[in-house]
Amino acid sequence: MIQPDDVADDGFDAEYRLWHVYDAGGPTLCLKVRYRDDEELHDWRDGPKLADALEQAAVEGWEAFDREPGDAPGEYAIYHLVRTGTASSAN
Repeated sequence: MIQPDDVADDGFDAEYRLWHVYDAGGPTLCLKVRYRDDEELHDWRDGPKLADALEQAAVEGWEAFDREPGDAPGEYAIYHLVRTGTASSAN
C-alpha cells in the first residue's frame, strides 16, 4: 500500500510573462517586443526582431505557449510565455 510520504510532489513552480509585439516601422513588417507584461521597453525599436527575441528567451528557459491578436492600437500580437522551475519539494 502506498503511504502519503511515498507520493512525490508533482507541483512545479512556474513564471509567466506577456510580450506585447508591435511593428517597429519601416517599409516592411518588423515585429519587436514593445512591452514585457505592463513595462514598456524604452529602446524597443532598436531591440532584437521577434524571432531573435524568442530564441534568446528559449536560452533563458522561456517557452512561448500561446499567441493572440493584439487589441491595443498598433499592437500586432500578444505572446504568452512560461518558464518552469524544478519540482517543488515537500521536505
